[in-house]
Amino acid sequence: MSQDIKLSVVVLVYNTEQYLRDCLDSLVNQTLQGIEIITVNDESPDNSLFILEEYSENYPNIKVVNQTNSGGAVAGNNGVMQAKGKYVTIMDSDDIVPLDAYEKLYNKAVNEDADIVIGKANILIDGVQKEILYKKERQVWEKERVINNVKDYLDIFYDGFYWNKIYRREFLIDNDCLMPPGMLYADRPMVHKAFLYASKIAIIKDIVYLWRKRGEEASQKSITQTNSDMKNFEDRLESYYYQLDYFNEKKDETLYNEFCKRNIDRFFFPIKGILESDDFKEKYFQEVGRIFKSINGVYDNDLGIIKNIYIYMIVNNLQEELVEFVQDDYKGSIVEEDGKFYWALKQFRSQELSIPDELFQLKNLLTQFIEIGELKLEKQKIHLSNLIFPKAFNIDRVKLEIRSRQNVNEVREYHLKESNNTFSIVIDQDDLDHTEAYDIYLVIRYNDKEDMYRITKKMLKYSNQIETTFVNDSYKLFFTKNGNLSFIGKFVNVKKVLSTNDIIEIIPTEYPYDRSLEFFVQNRVTKEKIYFKTGENVFSLKWKHFMDPDSVYDLYYEIHEHKFRLSADSVRDLTEKVHQWVDVSGKLYLTDKNNISIDIKSSFKSTLGNLKRKIIRV
Repeated sequence: MSQDIKLSVVVLVYNTEQYLRDCLDSLVNQTLQGIEIITVNDESPDNSLFILEEYSENYPNIKVVNQTNSGGAVAGNNGVMQAKGKYVTIMDSDDIVPLDAYEKLYNKAVNEDADIVIGKANILIDGVQKEILYKKERQVWEKERVINNVKDYLDIFYDGFYWNKIYRREFLIDNDCLMPPGMLYADRPMVHKAFLYASKIAIIKDIVYLWRKRGEEASQKSITQTNSDMKNFEDRLESYYYQLDYFNEKKDETLYNEFCKRNIDRFFFPIKGILESDDFKEKYFQEVGRIFKSINGVYDNDLGIIKNIYIYMIVNNLQEELVEFVQDDYKGSIVEEDGKFYWALKQFRSQELSIPDELFQLKNLLTQFIEIGELKLEKQKIHLSNLIFPKAFNIDRVKLEIRSRQNVNEVREYHLKESNNTFSIVIDQDDLDHTEAYDIYLVIRYNDKEDMYRITKKMLKYSNQIETTFVNDSYKLFFTKNGNLSFIGKFVNVKKVLSTNDIIEIIPTEYPYDRSLEFFVQNRVTKEKIYFKTGENVFSLKWKHFMDPDSVYDLYYEIHEHKFRLSADSVRDLTEKVHQWVDVSGKLYLTDKNNISIDIKSSFKSTLGNLKRKIIRV
């Protein structure tokens, strides 16, 4: 082993040319010295190999390994076996590592003499970071720990990712903690076996990995975004059974059963596949039913009422009933009997189903039980009023968290005030960045525990009548397509809008804005958008790029993919102007509503002239 190499980073590369440079840049700029980067190219059909070779020529610590297409597990194992560092980690080539991540992980490993060090991961979507809100994974990373015996912290098995960790290389090799070749979900068998055999595991709270979630197109979806596919489901089962062999070897029934219980929720990821295919439904009930029947105390969990009813219907082979229940809107009153509270869904005390009452008993606060009386944007303030909860829950504290999409570390906290068992708050918008986008959550402490909930439209008392968007001069409060509440500062201040016979230029007063700000013109009829080019302190667009004769274009700006008309009120210096060319003229002007538009007029007035021009353009 080379004494100079502290950490070997194994990068799994397949068909990721679009993201590969970002990944490699995040590695070559790490603050930890003594890193070797082993890129394993799994016979990528795109330009990934050319990019790898380019970087290896410029950075002597990058090594390129080419293999015949064999899958990520084989690539990861090959990289680990060739690594020379004291510690090793594996990452995907479409993801990014914060620049100080490996320094933090390595220093913790050395200080604690740990076999494994774990850090926090965030999701990366279109350049925006978001917290991973899977409840149990998030709880693993929220507190620093040193674990000498995995039985002291069994919830660690909720974390099955390989990429937010570094491992002592000799420990992995000696205990054969590698990925099963050919397996789609090969990360969990590797990670969970490592947990079982590690002498010491350390956890830090720092963000050490950015996990990219790709677009919605099917061709771009990762394996975790195709949950209801039959092959995906079968691979999930294969991974689960493979892991059980490790626990059987330990001959510890308690450890075995507790691990199984911590995997229950993963079998609900593909549950909607039962709506799409009878073959999938049969396979699902057969396999998952067998698994759930083998778990002692399968209902002794904190999955909540809905998922425990899933379990009951799967165990009792109630196929059509589950199909109906999965599509339910989950509405029902809360009833109290003998000091206990129950959620009276329509399945409650159904003689046909015979579901035990205790499965309907309220133990966890669900989003369905949170009711917001009023939400509005008034002048420069956000009002959230008359927030109420069922009396089954002893509410100790309610906070509103406004989380930045651009800077994951920016979280604004506001404590709601209680009056007559209702909670309310008024937030001054001047507390928030006027060019930033935020997501809004409730953090509720109740019954001696704390949970976080994204505010949704369904929480509103009169959700069928409420508007989905609230806008004032500077801000937009809105519900996303998924019904989640978000907030965007829409204020933009422009120093000048200039136009010459060649070009239109927009110069913001404050620069640089973050990269989410763009300007464009939109054809009022065809709705075609033409974006301004971003330069140093200026946005520019040449007239020739959008001069359709006898057309009107409106000037917009876009922040975080939300578009707004550019008003003269936002521009300090604007002069209405007419430009004349050989056969067309262009007029930059203010509309009756004080917005900025552009009118393109043809100089040919006859029908024949217009017809000839259309033919020429085609």
